[in-house]
Amino acid sequence: MRPLYSTLLIYAVLLWLGRDTLLGLAQNEAYYPALMYESGVWSIRWLIVAISVTPLLRLITLLDRGQAVGRWLLRKRRHIGLVSAIFAITHLLHYLRHEGRLDAVLHDLWRLEYATGWLSFALILALAMTSHGWAVRAMGRRWKRLHLWVYPAGLLALWHWYLLDYYTGRVLFWSCLFAAPLLLRWIFVRIRHAA
Repeated sequence: MRPLYSTLLIYAVLLWLGRDTLLGLAQNEAYYPALMYESGVWSIRWLIVAISVTPLLRLITLLDRGQAVGRWLLRKRRHIGLVSAIFAITHLLHYLRHEGRLDAVLHDLWRLEYATGWLSFALILALAMTSHGWAVRAMGRRWKRLHLWVYPAGLLALWHWYLLDYYTGRVLFWSCLFAAPLLLRWIFVRIRHAA
């Protein structure tokens, strides 16, 4: 039972940090642009944390420090990714509630700034639905290949954000944070091949 309490605590803490955007679903007078921005940013934040685990583990191994932290992060990575998906779902729910009509949603679907968001969401949903242990066992090696789609999902989310946000500096900042673990992975691959 203790692992269950530990898992629930992780979800409670990670979701509490973005509680305003979650609570905004129950508030009709909530400010729509702020809710869309915050729910999208929280989703990207946790996605970046989730993809940072592997390069961080390699860095920990290289430095020979902090193995306990690395193992803990590895065990919690799935939950961090699912919290990212929860905020992506929240982002979508705010949008659907604001649009209110199916024809308006379908009209937006064909515009690039929204199509990139829908594609990113579809990938994130597929990853979330296959993140459980039974999916890992059932899919075998295909599971790892599927979960590499987290990178295109993140890129599409950032592109969606770039196309809709007037302040490109914010998108550039988060794009750099998204690129950092990718760069670290590339560096570690180069080091391994050079050895």
